[in-house]
Amino acid sequence: MSIIIPTRDCLAVLRTCLTSLLEKTDYRRFEIRIVDNSSRDPETLDYLARINGHPQVKVLRYDLPFNYSAINNHAAAHCTGDALCLLNNDTEVIGPGWLTEMLGHLVQPGVGVVGAKLYYTDGRIQHAGDVVGPGGCANHLHACLEGDDPGYCDRAILAQELSAVTAACLLTWKDVYDRMKGLDAVNLPVAFNDVDYCLRVRKAGLRVVWTPYAELYHHESYSRGDDSASPERKAQARREVRHMRAHWKHVMRHDPFYNPNCSYSHPDFSLNIAPLVRKPWLNRP
Repeated sequence: MSIIIPTRDCLAVLRTCLTSLLEKTDYRRFEIRIVDNSSRDPETLDYLARINGHPQVKVLRYDLPFNYSAINNHAAAHCTGDALCLLNNDTEVIGPGWLTEMLGHLVQPGVGVVGAKLYYTDGRIQHAGDVVGPGGCANHLHACLEGDDPGYCDRAILAQELSAVTAACLLTWKDVYDRMKGLDAVNLPVAFNDVDYCLRVRKAGLRVVWTPYAELYHHESYSRGDDSASPERKAQARREVRHMRAHWKHVMRHDPFYNPNCSYSHPDFSLNIAPLVRKPWLNRP
């Protein structure tokens, strides 16, 4: 299998990611494709040159402007594994069985994507799967809960099918990725490309599964930064939200894995003051 890690400078987080990946992962049959998106820091370039000599690692160059979707698509074309793991450079492996756990779900009949449980540096939950619609577009479930909190109906500690998972750590079959033509580099170069990919995989008849037993830290957005940091990034974020709402509005009206009695204003499983459920008793003649 192949693990794709986009990066630009930020040597400290990249080194942490690779060291934890190579030293802690018990499943060893993988190759790593690091995609360097125009790093300039001399220490980073020196590290990349050295790590490129590792038998499981190959460094690829991508010297065009940042486009997360295009970067991963470029790397996927240079991968030889049957499965692809999209992995952010600011992640850190916690336990050795994370990849074995994810592969165990991926090989089940009809599964096309598997996601992991991610934690902030302080141990709170960062990602326990994604919901589409509640919160305005797509959002992480159980975000900011304590790491051992079971969540709504124990859903933060149970493997389950969901609409989408984050590409900060996403496992999929390479032939499925190729059939879907990868991530959408035209309309979703920065955000929501992972959600869109998952929804397209589901539309093709395959399942998206999230497991809490594959655990990593996600020291979030070190390389790219905050989408609200500049007017250009704000405009880009608005364009991507508009695209998602235009193409997936039927899913956003009712995510099949989110109770319609729960709030669609906030993706926190709180009760909805206007439940999206049919009331046949109101239609009596």
